[in-house]
Amino acid sequence: MTTRRKKLTEDIKANIRSAAAGLFADKGYPSVTMREIAKAAGCSHTAIYLYYKSKEDLLQQIAIPPLEQLERRMREQLDRPDPAEAPLMRLTAICREYVEFCLTNAGMYKVLFTSGSVRVDEPEPALEVNRLRNRLFAHIMHSLRLTIDETGSLPDEHALQAARMLFYYVQGFVSTYSDHAEPLGELLVRTLPIMEEGIGVIVAGLKARAAADWRKS
Repeated sequence: MTTRRKKLTEDIKANIRSAAAGLFADKGYPSVTMREIAKAAGCSHTAIYLYYKSKEDLLQQIAIPPLEQLERRMREQLDRPDPAEAPLMRLTAICREYVEFCLTNAGMYKVLFTSGSVRVDEPEPALEVNRLRNRLFAHIMHSLRLTIDETGSLPDEHALQAARMLFYYVQGFVSTYSDHAEPLGELLVRTLPIMEEGIGVIVAGLKARAAADWRKS
């Protein structure tokens, strides 16, 4: 393939991805068709299949690269070599990475995280994007588990329950500020300390719960 032809192909694929992302965000992933995407991208409803075989394929091409970036950032926090790093500090740093990513990509949040999604405890999702999404949740759960109980003896079902509680809180923060007019940098400086204090309160409560009855069940 010549350089010119290759560039034209990449431009068409980029137009299709952009059109699909806009439609997924505006109309919701389930209701969008490949025909609609093709029309919005300016190509025929048959030609689109030369570049993407299905709506699921398009979703993954759009969502996986940025989510992989987020996972790398979360893993950097998990893998920090400093042995003196308190578990709560690492958990807070992981949640901060998630929040900053979501607010930076607020217009794409639904496409990246909820379009075609499955339960976080689905053992083997069919789509790679959902396996990736569930790994992101698992990183939060793993860090929270170690923060609640460094021995790692907290039962799996209680670790999952605790992670969902924390995630609902963090997601509430993201939802509150996803359409805010305040510049993102100023917003984060003003509000992240409050969110992080809230994480500490939630963890304290979960530790008390674990000590009181989770280990006894």
